[in-house]
Amino acid sequence: MPQEDLEYLEVLFEDLDIDRPTSEQLFEMYGYFLNDFVNNPLIINGKQIIVNNARSSHPLFRGKMETFVHVITRKSGYTNKRQYDRDRANRIHWIRPILENASLPDVLFFEKENDERVNQHFYWCPRLEFVIILREMSPDLLLLTAFCVDNDNKKNFKKWYTEYLGHKKTPLRK
Repeated sequence: MPQEDLEYLEVLFEDLDIDRPTSEQLFEMYGYFLNDFVNNPLIINGKQIIVNNARSSHPLFRGKMETFVHVITRKSGYTNKRQYDRDRANRIHWIRPILENASLPDVLFFEKENDERVNQHFYWCPRLEFVIILREMSPDLLLLTAFCVDNDNKKNFKKWYTEYLGHKKTPLRK
């Protein structure tokens, strides 16, 4: 059920370590992910949100679904490998509520093709400094990633959002 705003969203753990979650924290995070996207499918505009359920070989998250690992890790600029990201992991439970409340003014929606010319849907919450990206995988939408927005991302998102609105006669809210 949609909320009037997203003020209620808070980090999941006050004591989440920067290097890795405890096994109890990982169990709770994975539980949110499974509940929000596997056990209780989410439909947006008639399209189901799907996940990559292939099993990860990441040393910290071996055997977990790839989308889950992608949502709680980020690619290192040094090693080009995915590394645990505390800020992403601590907000995993934000993804579904933001998508369910995408019609709120807090959530800016735009579409943009990636480098492979596949259309992606962005749900950006500037106030929360958080974005969710879904990729069109006909007939569904793949939960690609979600992350905290830094200043570089913010500049790009503002530009892409403005360009998207310029292509539409009236802003499209999804």
